[in-house]
Amino acid sequence: MLDNELKIQQARTNMIQQMLRPWNILNQRVLEVFDVVPRNHFVPKEYEGLAFSETRIPLNETHLMLPPTYEGRFLQEIRIEDHERVLIVGSGSGFLAACASRLGNEVVAVDIVERFNVNAEAITRELGYTNITYQTGDIREIYETLGSFDAIIFTGSLPEMPEAYFELLNEKGRILATVGKKNAMHVTLFTKVAGEIRTEPVYERDLERLIGFEDKAVFEF
Repeated sequence: MLDNELKIQQARTNMIQQMLRPWNILNQRVLEVFDVVPRNHFVPKEYEGLAFSETRIPLNETHLMLPPTYEGRFLQEIRIEDHERVLIVGSGSGFLAACASRLGNEVVAVDIVERFNVNAEAITRELGYTNITYQTGDIREIYETLGSFDAIIFTGSLPEMPEAYFELLNEKGRILATVGKKNAMHVTLFTKVAGEIRTEPVYERDLERLIGFEDKAVFEF
């Protein structure tokens, strides 16, 4: 048992030193969270050996877990403070929400797949993380019921950012989302300042569409 724990700790250390740091994920709070939150608890049992790798781990037949570099960079760019309320849209395995819960004060995790939320809630309850609320549903249908937030992360890409979600932001609140067309997407930070939205493309990276935000079919005649 002890030997296995040592292997897990070494794999976690390797992830931080050999994956996160080379991707310019250098924020100490974010690195500490990756060292504390047990990522191997959030992956399906059959893939537990890949928990600390850059592999896109399947959660079911169609959904893949984000790799550590995506999750780490998202958390670094959104800059969650310890008093803040956070929304994760497309929470999947629950790992990103768990990390956000260690950085902020309260987290709401939304996913369209109920089983993901059931699994994630059981894991985080076992870990003693009590500041995460899980909501199952389509964000387009339930966003008005969730209240306001200081930080929002979309884990899938959007063709463009719908302005309606800006209404969820508190003053100085931020939304981090991957926006744009295939091969031309930017991870973008939207910040609410004095009631206005400032838009800052942060870096280029393609990501599959969030369910419900797929591109409309284009018919050629």
